[in-house]
Amino acid sequence: MSQHAIEELIERCIHLVDASAVERSRKAALIHALLRLQARYDTNLTWLRMHSVLLRHGVLLRTRAEDVGDTALRAHALSAEAPGWLDHAHGPAYLAWEGDTRVVYRLTEPGTDMPLAELFYQVLTLADQSGDASLFVDGYGLLVNGWLDETFDANDGIAATLDGLLASDALQGIRALAARQGLKRRRNAPEDLALPRLDDGGAADDIERAIGLRFFLQPKRTSAALRAARDKARHRQARVYAVLPQLIDRHLGASLRAAGWSPVAVAVPLQWHWIRDVDGNRQHLWASYDASLGELMVQVGLQHARLLAWQQRTATTHLHDLHVVDGAARFLGEDILHSADIGNYGGWVVNPASSDATLEAGLDRLAAALPTLDASYFGRIATQLAGPWFERPADTWLQLLETGDDTGAVPPTVVFASPDSLLLAFVFFHLERGHTTHADALVEQLRARLAARPRPSVWHRHALAPFLQQWEQGARSMPMPAVLHPLLLAHLRANDSA
Repeated sequence: MSQHAIEELIERCIHLVDASAVERSRKAALIHALLRLQARYDTNLTWLRMHSVLLRHGVLLRTRAEDVGDTALRAHALSAEAPGWLDHAHGPAYLAWEGDTRVVYRLTEPGTDMPLAELFYQVLTLADQSGDASLFVDGYGLLVNGWLDETFDANDGIAATLDGLLASDALQGIRALAARQGLKRRRNAPEDLALPRLDDGGAADDIERAIGLRFFLQPKRTSAALRAARDKARHRQARVYAVLPQLIDRHLGASLRAAGWSPVAVAVPLQWHWIRDVDGNRQHLWASYDASLGELMVQVGLQHARLLAWQQRTATTHLHDLHVVDGAARFLGEDILHSADIGNYGGWVVNPASSDATLEAGLDRLAAALPTLDASYFGRIATQLAGPWFERPADTWLQLLETGDDTGAVPPTVVFASPDSLLLAFVFFHLERGHTTHADALVEQLRARLAARPRPSVWHRHALAPFLQQWEQGARSMPMPAVLHPLLLAHLRANDSA
């Protein structure tokens, strides 16, 4: 576990300080700072594993219980029935029984607070001087991970921005040590000590974070080179934000309009939405550029004429009103799905570093692939929900949705994203056919599922529960509740919290 690894690292650092030629008062300050660093993590108090070192440097205080100055702590120590940790308003204290004597151990107060950046510099310098490469890389790993997960911040002398990092003499000194040492990843290193990789910087559009990680992991790169890389990344990002809307309209929007699609106004930048009505069904296609992934996330959905009739409403342009929602990639064909055009997260790759010509060619390939959806997605679902889909029992579809097929995956033929909406579709199918007995059985199944939920969602509270209540009162002509899927749930939650 990482917490034990951090405990051991701090202990190794304290023994390193103890064995060094640093002056005595400086050793005490470093040890105090190391213990404060350990306290930031979910670790155990490890004083007693190295109490002799801590006592020698005046970091730990040993006092007979009867001589403790604090009245409450003294009374607690004298009345305790067994040795162990004592609750104390001014920090933890440990009661030990040494023969017939009760002894209380407490940390002393440090003279000054040492910034974390300076602490890391001092300790890593000692590790470098002693030739302890393992300790150096573990300490450096803790520093980098602490910066990456924001355990450390500017208040510690460890800024979040490249300019702030470059301005720190302590961090620049650490980089110089790392450049000379050479950063070698330790195999099977605990999570908090393992050196991250450059692609661990999180969102690709967080340029400061990505370049900041390079500051640590590429210690031989000059300050000028790092600034140049940051400026280049900013330029690429700004270019994509400026150029992509024009390219989408010219290379994607035009072909969609020619195929009968109409654009829907979207207020959010780098998002697009088109609709098309075919045989009473409203088809939706929308896309959003995720700069953190470098992918255009293309999605598809449908409002089906049959379900619109059950819901007693007309089609809308709202995505939360969809009956079926899917990512487009898996319906574009196996060749495209496994091509370089599809990114790791299922979107269409739009690399901000690419030239305009490369971006245009990629969007042309996407535009050429989209007509495949007419048969593989929109036509298939429209046909299935018109009749054939309901020929299989509800329980068969329910099992596929909840447990998947032989591979563990949910096949696209399931159509619905929610088990409860799937059952509701069968309720209204049987009502349409006059099969009230079948409908009643499915409603009882829905009622049991709702009762078994420890925390019903906002949809279950505001859509399903009222429907079940009306059904219990004998109503059979009410509309089908909105079909549950992630977009609807997000919409309901936003309105519910508002």
